[in-house]
Amino acid sequence: MQAQQVLQGRYQLQEQLGQNACRQTWIAEDLETKIRQKVIVKMLAFSPQMQWEELKLFEREAQVLKHLNHPKIPRYRDYFSIDDGEGSGLPWFGLVQDYIPGSSLGQMLDAGKRFTEDQAKQIATQVLKILIYLHELSPPVLHRDIKPSNLIMGEDGQVYLVDFGAVQDRAKAQGVTFTVVGTSGYAPPEQLWGKAVPVSDLYALGATLIHLLTGTAPADLPQHQMRLEFRDKVNLNPGFANWIEQLTEPAPEKRFASAKEALRELQAPRHFSGKINQSAEDSVNYGRLILLSLCATILSGCVVFVPLLILLPNLLSGTNNKTKQTEAKQYVSSMNRSQQAYHLEYGKFVTSDNRKGWDKLGIGITTKTSNYIYSFHGRDKAVFNYAISKDDNLKSYVGGVFVVSDVKGKLTTQAIVCESNFTMPINLNEPTYQNGAIACGTGTKNIAKY
Repeated sequence: MQAQQVLQGRYQLQEQLGQNACRQTWIAEDLETKIRQKVIVKMLAFSPQMQWEELKLFEREAQVLKHLNHPKIPRYRDYFSIDDGEGSGLPWFGLVQDYIPGSSLGQMLDAGKRFTEDQAKQIATQVLKILIYLHELSPPVLHRDIKPSNLIMGEDGQVYLVDFGAVQDRAKAQGVTFTVVGTSGYAPPEQLWGKAVPVSDLYALGATLIHLLTGTAPADLPQHQMRLEFRDKVNLNPGFANWIEQLTEPAPEKRFASAKEALRELQAPRHFSGKINQSAEDSVNYGRLILLSLCATILSGCVVFVPLLILLPNLLSGTNNKTKQTEAKQYVSSMNRSQQAYHLEYGKFVTSDNRKGWDKLGIGITTKTSNYIYSFHGRDKAVFNYAISKDDNLKSYVGGVFVVSDVKGKLTTQAIVCESNFTMPINLNEPTYQNGAIACGTGTKNIAKY
């Protein structure tokens, strides 16, 4: 595709907004309108490397959008396919929507914008009204990918919800191929199991608000018992902070029951006087709410699909050391979290570092990638997860999960991820738990604790 190219004899491409291996997004002009209205044209190339699920979701996005009618959702205009001659050697599929002039909240964050509490409340109110519309349709429509880059602040000052590429029609969700979609940090645990429900969108909204208020992406925030810890990063009215915490409860049944209830609580004056429903200190038995933030990531607008037990080993590999080390950090974090979930359900850790043990963890991480060797070992009240580099220029990582008592005397788990102070493959000292505190071993430093 190139600028000034005309598709379907109607849509003249003007400015490319994004591109990756499978997708292109353009601002175009509709030549059949009197004033050449601007539209958004999303193109999907049907290539041998593309997974069928990507085309299915692209078609689903078009089908769902065609039946939506809400002023804050860009209107569906057209859906078409073009042959390989017009598409530079590949068949292409195209989706056309109204163009909304403005900037995404993600772009505003990247430019250094930090949102005030009042601004966050206004954004939350507008998004909740959109979600009420979507969730009260018959059948309900789930967006499944609410995040700052998918919320547009229009030039009219209104917030618009865009990119329905991960949308799910709940009537068609039963019996379909098990597919995980979403974006790391914003997708709740149940969605990473492929079990999205309407309140999954509420979690993503809450995570988005935390990002807007703190300037820190939710995937980079510390966690405690799977809850995002953000209060120390921003000064908020306690009632509003409590409200956000309930949006982002790890267990879906602990969140607001619906977008309508969340909006009602947000608008209620009494809401700002204290806790809503449940203390953040209350213990929740999450069962196997697995936490694999690696399982579903939207990369540069191109959806990457990962069945639950198959993680693409090179998903995060890249040409630079920082990217390669990100692979190890996230794999060790996933191993930690899976051990925590296993202990919550069975009262013990997985300690056998063999195929059967890895299968029990259920995370599908290969024990060897091009950059790291992964392993674990444990004992009764602790387990240690390793990523040992195969390259002298990469750091190694060790995670530790410990059985501890919380303030109420209940047994729970705490985890830590430690990074070696030096590059090259080395044997790492285990993290420790002493006097009620977990710490990294000699020669390593703490990079995450939850």
